[in-house]
Amino acid sequence: MSRVAIALYTIGIAVALAAAAGAAEVGTFASAEGTTEVQHDGRWSPAQIGTPVQVGDAVRTGPDGRARIVFQDDSVLNVGISSFLVVDRQIFDPAEGESRSLMKLLRGRVRALVSEYYERPGSSYEVETETAVAGVRGTEFIVEYDPEAFVTEVVGVSGTVQVNSVLDRARHGVYVTAGELSTVRRGQLPGPPPRLDENTFRQYIEGLEFIGFGRPESLTSQNSIVTGVQVAEPERAPLTTALEGAPRTDRPERDASTLIDQPPDVIRALTGDLVIRF
Repeated sequence: MSRVAIALYTIGIAVALAAAAGAAEVGTFASAEGTTEVQHDGRWSPAQIGTPVQVGDAVRTGPDGRARIVFQDDSVLNVGISSFLVVDRQIFDPAEGESRSLMKLLRGRVRALVSEYYERPGSSYEVETETAVAGVRGTEFIVEYDPEAFVTEVVGVSGTVQVNSVLDRARHGVYVTAGELSTVRRGQLPGPPPRLDENTFRQYIEGLEFIGFGRPESLTSQNSIVTGVQVAEPERAPLTTALEGAPRTDRPERDASTLIDQPPDVIRALTGDLVIRF
């Protein structure tokens, strides 16, 4: 049995256990194109606007598929073509100031827009692959994983992302800022992230725009790298052992729901109850 098959089998067990425990609904599909499916209670079904997402659910897209999922914590996840993702954990309790999410990417690409709730101390938003884990507090980034080459790439779009190898989740991490790339290969630690040129950055963004009702993707359309404006080399954080004290690029405070194509209320008006419980 291949490593990918073993991973998929393990995920299947996790999904079954989550379903048995009565997984909570934590998000909804705000957009779905092409072949896009969600697995719930061990069964795959086509995803469409308004389809709920629960803890333990898996999402997969075909060569023509992609989707956007809006979560109850205002974070947004775009899933690219030929991808397989599992919503492993989602805990959101704004009254207690608790926000914790873990997405496991088995293959393909995702683009995460993390809400301001994760800027609070003790909050945690992570995307994990077989070789790396990317953790943030209120930012936007892309993770791509190739299960055949066992290579993870993390690209910063806005803010700062901490990237660690699964070999050492606490130390030897690097910080990736907008327009930078960190590569983590199997059995290795992440190296210092180089800055991408405009064309390369565009290639990572392509296909992961915040799709939906025709409104341009906000962060990409304003990003100086994409628009071709020359920017000064940003200060880069050194290798570090903790996320506290990480430098952040200047950006206005905002709620992630204002940065997607349409807010959840508009989607609700078009499709009915989103089944997102606050």
